[in-house]
Amino acid sequence: MEKIHSELETLISKKLPHMNDNSTYTDIEIIQIENSSGYSQMAKALKKFNTSAKAAKKLRELRESYEKARELFNEKKYLFIAVDVESYERDHACILEVGWSIYDSRKDITDDPENKPYLDRHFCATEYRHMKNGKYVPDMKDKYMFGETIWANLNSIADQLRGDLNEAEKGTVVFVGHDTKTDVKYLESIGIFVERDIEPAGTFDTAEMYAARSGKANDRINLGRSCDEMGIENYCLHNAGNDAHYTLLLFIELCRQTLPDIDLSNINTTPTTSKVTYEVI
Repeated sequence: MEKIHSELETLISKKLPHMNDNSTYTDIEIIQIENSSGYSQMAKALKKFNTSAKAAKKLRELRESYEKARELFNEKKYLFIAVDVESYERDHACILEVGWSIYDSRKDITDDPENKPYLDRHFCATEYRHMKNGKYVPDMKDKYMFGETIWANLNSIADQLRGDLNEAEKGTVVFVGHDTKTDVKYLESIGIFVERDIEPAGTFDTAEMYAARSGKANDRINLGRSCDEMGIENYCLHNAGNDAHYTLLLFIELCRQTLPDIDLSNINTTPTTSKVTYEVI
């Protein structure tokens, strides 16, 4: 391998990364490289293969996470909370709204869709009462549809979130979001650390769950389109309370449906079972 590596560097006149000598390779294919142009063609083909293989690996991981979400949902033992945060479009450090929606599956003992154990909250931050979106992001803070909007400072908002989760035992809460990482960072900025304060039994991103259904691992579509595709009516998005409510409905609908079959067998994504080696002539 070292000899081939050295000859390739001489042929193309540049340094190549070293290969892992401890790896085991099977299904080896011999490719003859006669010049630098041949190497370039091979490198492009290999890059395309690696991109496809990584996407397939990611899709498998998303599908596994999706099935885990369905498992937790169907156990009827958990409290599910979806959180959304709206920030100022010109300075994302300024949090304008926080909303959350809670579904207690343990209390869901009726088939009546109008009698479900939901709790919805929408808060606007008094610290930034003078700030308003509207140029890049729609201003919907006054269009909350699931209760009363409460104005409070960010510390009080954080305390209310902790209070709503106070009765839940550690490890019995499932955290949900649409583009979850962003909302987790926003919550950290107001003193809510999801892993420490909530200790969720699972954390799920409905954007990733939808990607698992579509079979396109790297595609992320917005909340409104995801709800439309799943037949969920939605209004006045970009209001934190509304977005949290619809995110939770989207999560529940996704959990109620099985994943469509997707054939990934034509792509080998196991790191140590496939490798191409090259013969320089």
